[in-house]
Amino acid sequence: MKETEKLYDAITNLPDGRIEAAQRHRFAGGWGARLRRAAPVAAALVLAAGLGLFWASGGLGMAGSGSDNSSAESGEMNGGATGDSGGAVAGDGADGSPGEPAFTDDGGPILPLTLLEENDAITAEREVTLDFTGYGTEHDFWEDRYRVAVTDRYVLTNTGEADAAVTLLYPLAGSFDAMDAPKLTADGGVLETHVYVGKGVDLSEEDALSAWWALLEDEGYLADALDGPADLTGTPAIVYTVSDQHGPAGNDAATLALEFTYDPEETTVMQYGFDGMRRGDGDQVKFSASGFVTGGAEAWYLIVVGEDIQDPVLQGYEDGGCDPGEELSTVTGALSRRETTLDEILRLVAEDYLQNLREGSGRAWRDVPFEAFYAAVSDGVVEDTHYLPLLQEFLFSQVRLTDRVVWFAAQVTIPAGGSVTVTADYTKAASLNFGPPDMAYKDLSGYSLLPRAGSNLAFTGQTAVLTGGEDLSLYGGNLDLGESALTEEGYALYVWQ
Repeated sequence: MKETEKLYDAITNLPDGRIEAAQRHRFAGGWGARLRRAAPVAAALVLAAGLGLFWASGGLGMAGSGSDNSSAESGEMNGGATGDSGGAVAGDGADGSPGEPAFTDDGGPILPLTLLEENDAITAEREVTLDFTGYGTEHDFWEDRYRVAVTDRYVLTNTGEADAAVTLLYPLAGSFDAMDAPKLTADGGVLETHVYVGKGVDLSEEDALSAWWALLEDEGYLADALDGPADLTGTPAIVYTVSDQHGPAGNDAATLALEFTYDPEETTVMQYGFDGMRRGDGDQVKFSASGFVTGGAEAWYLIVVGEDIQDPVLQGYEDGGCDPGEELSTVTGALSRRETTLDEILRLVAEDYLQNLREGSGRAWRDVPFEAFYAAVSDGVVEDTHYLPLLQEFLFSQVRLTDRVVWFAAQVTIPAGGSVTVTADYTKAASLNFGPPDMAYKDLSGYSLLPRAGSNLAFTGQTAVLTGGEDLSLYGGNLDLGESALTEEGYALYVWQ
């Protein structure tokens, strides 16, 4: 058996239950379905073909910052709060009521608590509060001006005759980039949580609220998340590390390149930290980076899975072209090689990626646990092989920005005939529009709520309380300021910025 076949046997050696769940689930557009055990060789060949096309494209400049550059830095980038929605005005619905806005950046709805295993003896009374205090005030990131504080409170009552030990699952909807992990408490005590990560989904061309509802009602989606991420601890990897980079001060064009040859049919390569690539004659490749000075660069990594690369050499050049005859001896670095597992090296570079985001964004990059992000990364390595060559720019960014549901699990015991009050506190991103000045609904923020989607709790009542919004200018929606009973399947509120 070839090394490539062994590799993909290892990566795709997943339980049958996970494969069946993947077959039931509709993944994001552009994201491949989970690789199946029955086709490891075909998967390897598809990957090899994809890599061949990738390399054949020739020289390629790659974004190398890893920071969040998609965020608007001022209100001017999204239009002022003028009351002009770029042609979308109140009363543009078919019946003269406000129309249903569409958003390019869907913040995802507020979702209900559920239990890992349904328990008919447990009833729930819910009160969810959205606090708009401080809405629109200045923040480092423009979209953070429109986050609202959420307090989602449940009184769980055990009507049975025995104590009930239950696992709570509290879901968040949206992208990792927008999520703010909840603090879960039971009768005031902070609960220890574990995360289960749903697959990325593409809701861009669908009615978002209906699409989220369908996703939560798909039992296979949650079941797949509960099975956990792909296990890469048994997948061998070879790691080449470039460190101690030196370049002439003041010469941002000076470039250090790692040159090697490899067989794309037998080898998968992934890089992290380089910012350029060039293909030479035959199977020769150069990964490169520039713009560094002595001590000014972190380590760069070339990750090899399958047969090892051949003839690796570090060479300095005058610029990013890395052309023969333009070698520069004052650009140097140290090259080391080690054997490890794919899990170990992916954890290392994924943590580095998140740390760079935190340091470069001016915010904590939310409080989503690393294990949640890494679970999506490890699944992505198995499912989305066309993203592998550029981990930082393709796979990590895709994982970070794609919509999904993440469940925060915690254990509580509800005494027989008694109650426990469970509360989730966090901030919620708004749905927003990014586009040209005359874009419809550009100056609106949207907030939505699905009271029962995906929940197996028996609710005796649900109430929404919207507070701190006395000065809000509303566009429409069926969620009212003040207090209201939740009896519909879905709710939304649209606010002028």
